[in-house]
Amino acid sequence: MPAPAPNPSRSAGFTLIETLVALVILAASLLAFYEFLAGALNGAAAAERAAVAYDRRQSALALASSLNPMETPEGSFDLGPYRIHWRAERIGAVRQSSGFPSGKGRFTIALYRVVLDFPGERGLPEVELTKLGYHRETVPGEPPAEGVN
Repeated sequence: MPAPAPNPSRSAGFTLIETLVALVILAASLLAFYEFLAGALNGAAAAERAAVAYDRRQSALALASSLNPMETPEGSFDLGPYRIHWRAERIGAVRQSSGFPSGKGRFTIALYRVVLDFPGERGLPEVELTKLGYHRETVPGEPPAEGVN
């Protein structure tokens, strides 16, 4: 007796259970991919914020190297996309500098705590440093120096 021919309607296509299992597997893999993508984007945003903070801090330190807190204890510097504001507070007594090889020098000096911040920038910490402030004193009998403070 010949073998019965397979029923074409039973072997064609997928069953409902197979389709649901495939959809569950696809949804789980897409969810895992979404979690990975969200983590990568959050990491990239954090790296960008750190780079911006580093750039702002370096700019503030470069500005601080040219500041004389005794002459300008407070001010702002506009750098286009952001501003740096500084304020200085004296933390030591004003003293006379020493001259070479001995005696009094031509400057009065004092230590200052200088705080630089970034108005309008959220999440950027202030930069705080200690800096020497100075002022050239006119020595009696000597003409004042032009352009030197």
